[in-house]
Amino acid sequence: MQRTQGKHTVETSSPDQPRPPLWRRLLWPVAQLGSAFKLTGTHLLHHVIGASLIAALMLVLEGFHVLEWLDAAMLRASAEQGQLLERGKDPGAAYRPGIIEIDQPAFEQVFDEREPLERSRLEQLIASAAARGSKVLAIDLDLAPAVYEQHKAGERPLDRLLDQLAADGRQLVLILPEQSDQNANLPWIRARCAAGIHFASPRIRERMGAVTRIELKSPVLAAVAFELAHGADEQEQQQPMPAALSQQKEGLALAGRVCQLARRTDSEKELARWAFEPVIHGDAKDAAEQNAVTAPFHPAAVAPPFLNPTRTRVQLIDGLAGVAANALRKNVVYIGSTYDVRDRYTTAEGEQAGLHLHAAAHTSLGIGTADVNKYAVFVADIVIGVLLGCLFGGLWTLYGRAELAIDTRMEGHDFSRLHRLGTLFEFYGIRLMLVLVWASPFVIGALAIYLSRGLLEQGWWVNPGPLIAGMFLHAMSLRDEAHHPHEEVPGLSVWAQLRRTHPGIVLVQAPLAVLLLVVALV
Repeated sequence: MQRTQGKHTVETSSPDQPRPPLWRRLLWPVAQLGSAFKLTGTHLLHHVIGASLIAALMLVLEGFHVLEWLDAAMLRASAEQGQLLERGKDPGAAYRPGIIEIDQPAFEQVFDEREPLERSRLEQLIASAAARGSKVLAIDLDLAPAVYEQHKAGERPLDRLLDQLAADGRQLVLILPEQSDQNANLPWIRARCAAGIHFASPRIRERMGAVTRIELKSPVLAAVAFELAHGADEQEQQQPMPAALSQQKEGLALAGRVCQLARRTDSEKELARWAFEPVIHGDAKDAAEQNAVTAPFHPAAVAPPFLNPTRTRVQLIDGLAGVAANALRKNVVYIGSTYDVRDRYTTAEGEQAGLHLHAAAHTSLGIGTADVNKYAVFVADIVIGVLLGCLFGGLWTLYGRAELAIDTRMEGHDFSRLHRLGTLFEFYGIRLMLVLVWASPFVIGALAIYLSRGLLEQGWWVNPGPLIAGMFLHAMSLRDEAHHPHEEVPGLSVWAQLRRTHPGIVLVQAPLAVLLLVVALV
């Protein structure tokens, strides 16, 4: 080929390059994209080991409850998207109890904004609720004698009412009162137990700022009330323990558990602690590790469209505290307060009061939820991790090739204005591509949170955050392959090829994944 320079003609040795046809030029971006996402055996094994390492690490951390802060954060992010269940049929309608609540207007108008709540008003309220025919009254209020009542002679009218209702066949569940000085509430608890009244722990399991699980084998308010309403056999049928824990499947009755403990101890502090422990046969540690004593909180149970119609506000009726005559009637009724802003919890359906969560836990026990087998989750994490690795690896490869292309162009000696302008646009285009690559895990994470809401509606909470972040960082190692491509060596196995190109994957990550899996299984 000849090239004219001034008055001279210079012979060059580079042959003429034919201009590719238009269809090939139009398909060039598609070809580059396909080449970047081309999956070889080495890349596949690379992603399998990386995904196995992350899945094993998550299995270990979940066993020690280390990732629950992230579960809570993801749950809050999911809850901020709005209500999960806007329409449809309530799956827990047959088990949903009624709620009689002392909200802020009732606290102001009926109880004159005084604490502890006026006992005579509480007596009127409980009598009104019992007169509506409810068989089980779960009372989320501290009914122990107040300080000014402890020195009064004679039996309190409120205690007489409670004992009389129990004698008439009503099933009453009271929460353990707050700890008093010198264990002054223990005699009152024992007296109510002797009258046939049941007690329960008012605690709600909250981890890292969110409520995601309910108690199955602990004598908390919802579990005791559900057992009294439907029997221990139905509770076990709705919330069975894993078959692997056959020795734990026989559950002890929860309704009389706290009263049994109250007779054994002289410490209210010990009583409160023991009342939240699971009641099972066999190895409690094994049961706790496999989440056999708790279950996922079904979001339909706490969904406002299903929960709100069961709520009834306390009001003054002919000068007495009670509920309206046309209010909803239920066999099981939860009575409590919702005016205290400190008694709020984050759930999959947003913020809810403690009383609402007790009633919702009762419904969730009836619906029945289950944990996904952790080993099935482990396998699913590997499969999804490989797919994410292919996606992120392809994006990093595209960026690496674009970066290599501009570096090659910068090495040229053409300093024309058009060349400089093209290089400038290409430089900013590559930086935009880098921003998009780094934004990809956040976009996929937001999409995963949205999709996980479908599983959450079935009572399964899946946290995709660690897997997405881990595979994104793992795939960053493919970024340099555009600058330093690893050619396949004929005759080498995929394992040997990976050991030659990525020795850290074989020598560090693969043994570490096996070690973590062994730790998780032991």
